[in-house]
Amino acid sequence: MKRVLLVRLSAMGDLVQSLGAVRALAQVRPELELCVLTQRPLLPLLEGRRELAAVVPHDRRGRSGGLLATRALLRRLGCDIALDLQGNWKSALLALLSGARQRFGAAGSWRQEPLSRWLRTRTVSVPGPPHPALVAHALVRAIAPTAPMLPPGLQASEAEIAAAAATVARLGIAPTRPFRVVVLADPADPRTQRPAALVREVAASELPVLLLAGPAEAQVAPPVAAPLWRQGAGELRQLVALGCLLARVGGAVVGPDTGPSHVLAACGASTTVLFGPQDPACTAPPLARVLVHRQPPACAPCRRHVCRHAEGPVCMAFHGAEGAELPAPAWFAGARV
Repeated sequence: MKRVLLVRLSAMGDLVQSLGAVRALAQVRPELELCVLTQRPLLPLLEGRRELAAVVPHDRRGRSGGLLATRALLRRLGCDIALDLQGNWKSALLALLSGARQRFGAAGSWRQEPLSRWLRTRTVSVPGPPHPALVAHALVRAIAPTAPMLPPGLQASEAEIAAAAATVARLGIAPTRPFRVVVLADPADPRTQRPAALVREVAASELPVLLLAGPAEAQVAPPVAAPLWRQGAGELRQLVALGCLLARVGGAVVGPDTGPSHVLAACGASTTVLFGPQDPACTAPPLARVLVHRQPPACAPCRRHVCRHAEGPVCMAFHGAEGAELPAPAWFAGARV
């Protein structure tokens, strides 16, 4: 039996969006043993994935020591094939260090760091934009040509969902009825919905609203009064459970193009993602509803980490009812749930 290593170190949303391709590979090539390499903080997202034979953690802060430790783990697995789903120097190097003789990666124009393709034994063209789900699917089809396009399919246990429901109830919201989660983000991040728009978002909701903040927003004070669930570091399973609860009760999510929005969408929750500086063609969750500003500035999308507009990130100064909806990506049409 051959072992296949799939390398996707980060980010949270990109890892999640790659999981549909992993599901598809397991479906059409059940004789393969699939192993995923990712950063240690993201391991909870892979709990309970029956299609995986092994999950390998990488400590990115370990520098050369971290690389050597990961190399030792990978060599013990003895993978025959490595698929570099990320496309940068580190992921390419780790695929090489795994000892896999066949190493597949996206061709230069679809890689985050194009020159890293030289560490591959074979490059694969991607039939569309450099979207993590599409890149992963193209690489999987290099060894499984009939692999279908599938959504990520994140799942939580009944105990996890019950715990999430108990937390929602403690915050004053009925967990057995539809409710809306509004995802917060750091105001310094240009992807974040502007405070005034966030206030309008909450006011316009016909459903009870639960604000959601992660560890990166530990010091963020919401600009509007509403129940707030602050999830800390290492609590990604709670995020998955919340997404599964929302999908079960017919709830909804609205948030920016950040990891938590992607995770909730991957659980099957009805999700609306607001885009400003980011390019939806490259990062939008395929199953999500995508909205952009109806009159965006000329600089959008800029994909910058720091806004250079004289008035700040005005491209995110809108809420769901004010945005313009973009069509779903054609390459995801007909995907099976």
